[in-house]
Amino acid sequence: MKPGPNGHSVAALGALLLVAAATAASAQRGETPTPLPPTTTEERLFNLTGLAEPPPLGWHTDFIGPFRGVLDGSFGVKFWPDRFDIGRLQLGGAMDLAPGLRVRASVRRREGEIKAFQVDPDEYYVEAFNQYRSASWSAGASLRAGHIRYLHFPFPDSISEFDQVPGYKDLFGGIPTDYRDAVLVAEAAANSGWGVHVSGRAQAVNAPAAAVFMEAYAFFRRDIGSGWRVESRLGAIAVRQEPLGRAGQFGGDVYVGKQLGEFNVGVLYENKRTEPEYTGVMVQFRPGVVTRALGKVAFDYSRSPEGFTAQIPLLHLRLNESRIVRPKDRLVGEVRAVRIRTLWQQGYLRNEYEHRLESWGETSDPRLHCVATEEPWYLEAEALVSPHLVPDDKWLHDRQGPGQFAQRVTYRFYRETQ
Repeated sequence: MKPGPNGHSVAALGALLLVAAATAASAQRGETPTPLPPTTTEERLFNLTGLAEPPPLGWHTDFIGPFRGVLDGSFGVKFWPDRFDIGRLQLGGAMDLAPGLRVRASVRRREGEIKAFQVDPDEYYVEAFNQYRSASWSAGASLRAGHIRYLHFPFPDSISEFDQVPGYKDLFGGIPTDYRDAVLVAEAAANSGWGVHVSGRAQAVNAPAAAVFMEAYAFFRRDIGSGWRVESRLGAIAVRQEPLGRAGQFGGDVYVGKQLGEFNVGVLYENKRTEPEYTGVMVQFRPGVVTRALGKVAFDYSRSPEGFTAQIPLLHLRLNESRIVRPKDRLVGEVRAVRIRTLWQQGYLRNEYEHRLESWGETSDPRLHCVATEEPWYLEAEALVSPHLVPDDKWLHDRQGPGQFAQRVTYRFYRETQ
């Protein structure tokens, strides 16, 4: 796919660099840091402080209790000096059902439809997942059935943030752009940085029937000191040209990143069997006043037609969750999570996924008082990737521009004392 004028502009990326330079790293107040479990992903970039107690080793789903979750509603705007458009009405939510079992659904009002209640699904699925942690390695697997628009599990690495995001042409009569009907993602990694990752898709309900490995590669990931990070992949690499969800092509990726003050910058090189060579640049941001303001409304810039876009929150409901600690409550358990949203062209925000990172103590008893502390959404990364080696006019014209928003969440569970 060649997004052409629909991608993020270089001017927008430059402005975001200035935004990052103006923001300060934020740390949670009132918490005592604990040692974080070793990981090869970017978890430590998000999970700054850890929990009140260290998580145990072994299998963990980080269950928050049955029928707990969230429900969100929002609408979109796109504006420029000569116009102001309103649309993209969305309603979505997620809920835990049992340990390692949850559901997710998101629907939107059909674009350009006159009827008020004509809706299209963005994503809906049931997911079974589990994770394992030992002193020297970790692993995880997720199986989702339905319509899926997000593949990263158990947590993104730097190369993942360059991934092509499923498009939006299906909203205007085009072919489906999600992954259906079942998606399996599994990964195992040693703390030394070596590991393997696979993702596969099986389509049976929707014709034509197909089963493919979208990714199957070995990887190496490691922080090498002084703020430097390296990542590499070799094997079947996900395709970038639409339609997505096809069998991966043999090839490799190399990523090198460096922390510079309050943000990280990195470059990507990718070579596959038949697709062009891709190069990319990414900027990652810390939570701050500006990045949180952008994240709250999923702010973006796009062209053709040119304008700024935002997704304005209408409602946010917590299902069987509270905001208040009662006077006689005693803390008995915690779960740490990070919610991720990825953004593609024209400000279309069509997915959300909650990564469960770690937990300790009692969390699954429905009689416990669950208090969810949700930090503000913030713009976490902007990435540009193009099927050219030299950053010239062709590179800019053919670039793709994934963006990522993140929100840290801590669930605390209390039992009332007598």
